[in-house]
Parts: sequence; structure tokens; C-alpha cells
Amino acid sequence: MFTQKDLQQISKRGIKIDDINRQIKYFKSGFPPADIVMPATPGKGIICLTDGDEHHYQEVFRKNGPDFKITRFIPASGAATRMFKSLYGALEKLEKQHAKEQTKWVGKDPEIKQFFEDLPRYPFFEDLKQEGMNTPADTIRQVLEKPGLGYGKKPKGLLKFHKYDPADRRTSFEEHVREAAIYCRTRDDSLKLHLTVSPDHLDGFQAEAARILPKIEKETGLHIDLSFSFQKPETDTIAVDPDNEPFRNPDGTLLFRPGGHGALIRNLDGLNSDLLFISNIDNVAPDRVKTLRAGYKEVLGGMLLEIRSKVFYFLRQLDAEERIEKTRLDQMVGFLHEKLGVPIPDQLDHWDAAELKDWLTGTMNRPIRVCGMVKNEGEPGGGPFYVRSESGEVSLQIVETSQIDMTNPEKAALVKQSTHFNPVDLVCSTRNYLGEKFNLMQHVDPNTGFISEKSLGGKELKALELPGLWNGAMAHWLTLFVEVSIETFSPVKTVFDLMREEHIA
Repeated sequence: MFTQKDLQQISKRGIKIDDINRQIKYFKSGFPPADIVMPATPGKGIICLTDGDEHHYQEVFRKNGPDFKITRFIPASGAATRMFKSLYGALEKLEKQHAKEQTKWVGKDPEIKQFFEDLPRYPFFEDLKQEGMNTPADTIRQVLEKPGLGYGKKPKGLLKFHKYDPADRRTSFEEHVREAAIYCRTRDDSLKLHLTVSPDHLDGFQAEAARILPKIEKETGLHIDLSFSFQKPETDTIAVDPDNEPFRNPDGTLLFRPGGHGALIRNLDGLNSDLLFISNIDNVAPDRVKTLRAGYKEVLGGMLLEIRSKVFYFLRQLDAEERIEKTRLDQMVGFLHEKLGVPIPDQLDHWDAAELKDWLTGTMNRPIRVCGMVKNEGEPGGGPFYVRSESGEVSLQIVETSQIDMTNPEKAALVKQSTHFNPVDLVCSTRNYLGEKFNLMQHVDPNTGFISEKSLGGKELKALELPGLWNGAMAHWLTLFVEVSIETFSPVKTVFDLMREEHIA
């Protein structure tokens, strides 16, 4: 299948031939659908906190969190093209019409008409050149293309999201920095942020950092340590044609494509931190909501620290004593089941103390994540489910609808029973009880990838995405799901979302 030249190309990218063969096998067989057992719901997989609980965990984090190495991790490499899908569609139609016809057409399209009526309120309005806005098409082109703002090709992190006044208009990148300054501050007054970006946009992020960081440092008294990384070339996946043969470029070389955000588990693995807070670049809010949002981050962080402390205590006990009383082992089982929602294996009653000890050690000695969950009010997002793995282990997982066989009436019914979804709001611990960093690649479920149909140069191809960062890439982590306020979730998926109430500063 592969020539010597192909093998050289694969080796140069740092990809193992076994990984390539495994990917082609998935193209041929497909990925198995997620075997969801039941949705995680309040009291059964999702923890619902009282006001007193929230206050307690906030205090735990505020008292102890600053003593840890904390990193705010933000995937920020994606371009904003899909955010402007409607504007691109409108531009295609408007360009074929004269100026008067364009105005009439806009008046008949409610969405585009509203965009032009709201335009002066958009946070990027002051950056538009008025002399270049003679027709609706001119205006849209100036928003999307260069010369102009070029927003259609920029990453979301560099787009203006909020307008406080004409002189204070902030990118989502700046809003993330300002929010992180509230809860990621360490004892030595430092703030560490890490963004994954596209190499093409690194200069833009560095320029924006040079503009905003000195001002934020002066206002907060913080020293901000900002770093960037790219999606690693060895995480790219091979593309195939409809017959599952390697897809080739016109020059005969193999075509590789980015492996999706799941590839970023390698970037996460490279960070030297005790605690990592993760959320999407487009989920930000103006100042009036930041205190509430930061408060819930502290709640999640406090829960993680408390759970982490208990897990580490148990693991030290298991490690220190060759023989340990059955009653203490039972206490650990109860903790896992009652506090972490870990299902108890059917065969547990038949295990002796040594077998139970091995199970407890294997179950607890893993990376830990606490995930915020919000009530599903129609927004898209991965849902929390109990999922059975190939080995028969049942665990809490974040599952996308695309991973579920919706033609199966039983599975479709379980999806309808789901009450919450994941807004990508996580705090993670990636060290073990000895202080050593886990190898995060050992905790990925490779059977949770995704295959999509694409085209290049008019030819059809199939592309493979690696297990998602907060889906299969964290499948074998200890996981807690916690209900948080819907106000912590205010994504910008389309340009029109910038006019939603939650984004008006």
C-alpha cells in the first residue's frame, strides 16, 4: 500500500506506521457507536449543589488553590469562518445585483436585515471604513475580507466580542485573560495562560497580547505568563478515497489532515501544572457576569481539590499497606460510588481483598476532571452519559450525538431523557498521588474517533478525527459532573450571537 517514498513522508511527520494502519482499519470498519447505558441526571451522575455547598467549595479553592501551579488552557486555533456562514451566503447573492436591488434584497431577508440595523452596535463597527460601505455587499465584504477586517479568516480569539464604549472594545482573548485573572491567580501574584493556536495566527495573538497584557498587569498587579503551542504534526491523520485507499495529492504525496481538537491532548500533556482550567475561546462574557462565572470556576476547583485530597489519601493507604482491612476497602468503594458516581462491578462481591485492592488502585490512580454541566435549553453540546466500554466497564463520559446510533430506538430514547449538556467547562488534575505527571496518552479511548466526508480538488475523500479532547481523549479519567448556572455558558457560534443580551456590555 505504501511506497518507500510514502514511508519517508510518514516518518518525516513523526507519525508511526502502526498509527496509519490503525486509522485505515477504522476507515474500513468505522468507529463503534458509544454504548450509552443511561443519561447522567441530577442525583444519578450529576451533582447538584446547594448554596451552602457552593460557598464551601469556593472557600476551599480560595484558601488552597493559589498554592498550586494553575494553568488556564484555551484551544484557540480554529478560524471563525463558520461564524459568518450567513454573511458569506448573503454576499454570494448580493454580488450579482445592482446597488438598489441589493437594498431591496436585504429588506426581504429578516436575518441580514437585522444585521444591518444592529451594525452600529457591533463591537467591530468602529473598525469599518465608512467610505468603503457604499452597498450592502461592500459592507459585508469589508467585514469578511482583506483589505478590511478579514474576520472570515481570523481566529475567534482575535475578533472583537464586546463593546463597553467606543474606546473599550475587547476581543474574546482579552475577556478570557481578564476572567482568568479573577480565579487563576497564584500566591506569588502570577497568572499562567496557554493557548493552542494556528501557526498562521501566532503573530496576531502575540500582537494582541502586547497590546492588552501590560494594561491588565497594571490594573491587577499580576505577572502574566502567556505561552502558545501548535497542534503537533504527528497528530495529523491520513485521508482516504471512497474505496479506503490512501488519498493522494496531485504530486502523488499522501494527504494528511489535522486530527481535530482531540489532538490537543498532547499539548495538554506537555504542560507542567497541578490544575488546569479548560473552556472554549468563544465562551466569554462581559464584566457584569465575570464574577458569577469566576465563582463557579472556583466551585469546580474546590471540588477537585477536595476529591483529589481524598483520592490521594486512599491511594497512599493502598500503597503503604500490603494487607488492608476489608472494612477500609469497603469505605473506599462507598466513596467512589457515592461521591464520584463510579458504578460498582457486579463481580465485586466475589473478589477477595487483594482483587478489590487492585480494582480500587486502578480505578483511583488516574487523572481527575470536574466538569460543569448546564440544563439543556436547546443549545448544542456533548451530553453526560453512563457508557459501557468494550471491556464492560461502565463510566461517566461526555458523548456527542454523532457518537450515538440514533437509528437504535433504545439509544435514541436515552438521548431524549438527557437533561444536561457539557458547555466545555472543566478543571483537571494531571498528577498522581506521588506528585508525578500522568502520561495522558495512556488514558485515551482510541475507539471514540469520528469519520467525515470531505472533498479536495473536486475529488471525494474521507477524513478521520481523533477522539475529542473532552470526549474520548479523557475517557479513562476519574470524572465528576456538576450542575452549574446556565449563565456560565454564553458561546458565540454565529455573528448574530454578539447581539444576544448576554454579550451586551
